[in-house]
Amino acid sequence: MKNEWEQLLLAHAKIVFKYLMKIGARKEDAEDITQETIIKTIECLQQIEPEKMRAWMFKVAIHRYYSLYNKNKTFVHLSEEDLESLKPAIEHVELNLITKEMASEMVDALQELQPTFQQLLILKYYMDFSYKEISEILTMKEATVKTYLQRARNTFKKIWEEKIDGQWKK
Repeated sequence: MKNEWEQLLLAHAKIVFKYLMKIGARKEDAEDITQETIIKTIECLQQIEPEKMRAWMFKVAIHRYYSLYNKNKTFVHLSEEDLESLKPAIEHVELNLITKEMASEMVDALQELQPTFQQLLILKYYMDFSYKEISEILTMKEATVKTYLQRARNTFKKIWEEKIDGQWKK
């Protein structure tokens, strides 16, 4: 039984680390936050329902990430690879081929979104979490997650279309 918990904990920790890297944490910070999350999870293991462990770990990691980065005012940086995995969020923009230049423009567009919208798009389209999981991680009602995701997609689409229109006018 103990070995199963360890495997589950480590599997979730890997996903937490990957997520932290995707939202812009430096590797060292992501490692530290992941370790702190594991320790906190072990300390509170008796209080955590097994099926909610992943969401609980994400919540701890996200709070730690924001407390660290709010001190430093570092903003999120997404790489071109990150954007490739976010394609479903921008399919309605009707682009079939994403060039490196366009990917760079997408990074700029995503970084213009408020952090909550960035987080929602990454959790939904990169990490492939369900609305329920996202609601648990971000401590929001499921309906709020759906509403905010729709707003995030619409805002991203508007920013993206303005960037594209601006390029054609150059």
